Amino acid sequence: MELYWEEIENLKNFRSKLETHTVYKDDLDEFGDQYEELVAQTKVITRVSDRLQKKLDSANLQIREQNEEIKDKNFELEGTVLLLAKAKVGRRASTIMMIIALVLFVLEQVLLEPYISRNISIPFAGLGILLILFFVVKGLESGLEKYFMNKEKEKIIKRKQEEAKQK
Repeated sequence: MELYWEEIENLKNFRSKLETHTVYKDDLDEFGDQYEELVAQTKVITRVSDRLQKKLDSANLQIREQNEEIKDKNFELEGTVLLLAKAKVGRRASTIMMIIALVLFVLEQVLLEPYISRNISIPFAGLGILLILFFVVKGLESGLEKYFMNKEKEKIIKRKQEEAKQK
């Protein structure tokens, strides 16, 4: 059944009366009344529709604002996660390099220092070797930190991809 079937039937009846030239004043009055009723209904429907559209626009605006806020918070959170990962990686790299530095220092003191004292007459040669070891260890620490950070980034990217697949 069509939504406006009654109105369509009234229009068909009026047109058939026009074609057969059997339109009377009462028919015109009735058709005018029906038309006025349709106009009144249209006004009501339009007002309701306008009100609903305003509510919908307001809700959409609120959703957009909340989405922007969520994006900002996610961006902030990602930065914090990266900072935490960097701190964790830095501690891990520092710990490993501290152990390596300690082992190298002990080895230098046990193995190289006696040899230097007996065979090399350069003052502070042992100290120079320790200084070289310090810079080597520091350089290795930076490289190790970058390596661990890349691994953390890969984990984060993999986690994001898995989350995206689940959505």
